[in-house]
Amino acid sequence: MQGSSGGAQQYSRRRLLASGAALLAAPLLAHRAAAQGAWPQRPVRILAPFAAGGAPDVAIRLVLPHLAQVFGQPFVVENRPGANGALAAEAAARAAPDGHTLLLASNSVMTINPALFGGRLTYDPLRDFRPITRIAQLPFFLFVPASSPARDLPDLVRLARTAREPLTYATNGNGTVGHVVTEQFRRAAGIELTHIPYRGFPAAMGDLIAGRVAMAMSDLTVFGAALAGGQLRALAAIAPERSSFLPQVPALPELGFPGLDGSVWFGLFAPAATPDGPVAGLDAELRAWLATPQAAEALGRISQVPVPLDSNAFAALLRADTARNAALIAEAGIRPD
Repeated sequence: MQGSSGGAQQYSRRRLLASGAALLAAPLLAHRAAAQGAWPQRPVRILAPFAAGGAPDVAIRLVLPHLAQVFGQPFVVENRPGANGALAAEAAARAAPDGHTLLLASNSVMTINPALFGGRLTYDPLRDFRPITRIAQLPFFLFVPASSPARDLPDLVRLARTAREPLTYATNGNGTVGHVVTEQFRRAAGIELTHIPYRGFPAAMGDLIAGRVAMAMSDLTVFGAALAGGQLRALAAIAPERSSFLPQVPALPELGFPGLDGSVWFGLFAPAATPDGPVAGLDAELRAWLATPQAAEALGRISQVPVPLDSNAFAALLRADTARNAALIAEAGIRPD
């Protein structure tokens, strides 16, 4: 009888412990079910206003396997370049706000376009979107052809001041980050430059290498190979401090130009009425992945730096950058093509 009673007591204790464990696990299971069961119910589209193979496109594809594994559905990038990013942004803004259509966008698309196009813009970044997470940042550098007589930035400024005609500079389009920051530099240096917009930096690279344009401000994703091959020279990092990617290249403040920052950031956005569940789930998973050494290494290989911001901090950055770029574009007198 005692053995039978002892066995019953042990069984009861096991039942009690199991019940307690189930009660503790229930909220976690419920949260995971809410995040993964109710959403997503089908593949998630990420509209990207960049050509395939561009820096943001390459970066977002690094994290897609992680998102697919966590949320149980494929995440698919759909490239829709054109109109300074407005085509993809407008399509994302008008999509059903159910978490199955997202936007991958840069500061050019979200904080420069409103000042550049004004009332002609078909979307309002602050009104039509919920920021999810800032993902990565690309430091910009000032590049010249290897054949340029300018060996450093002071040389370039002297060359611009003595040239018979304004030096030319290439960008990947009117109103892009490269355009805005080069105009800032032009005004700060007191020189004249002529803007030559291209349909993407890959199209501009041949002319820059050949010396048909005098300079360009861009990142290493496109120009890194030509720099390593000796076809280009980097004169300055367009940032408050030197970049770990090219630590030998001085930053603009060291050269007498404080306050200029040509870094490009990009992140993920959802239509404004998207529920909290998908936004919070993506925010948490993206920031968790970006905090790993593997993410830093993978992004570093494509000359990018992880700069995660949660949805609230990202929203604050969006508002601040929008106001700052509106003032810069007005001061520089930049107009759309």
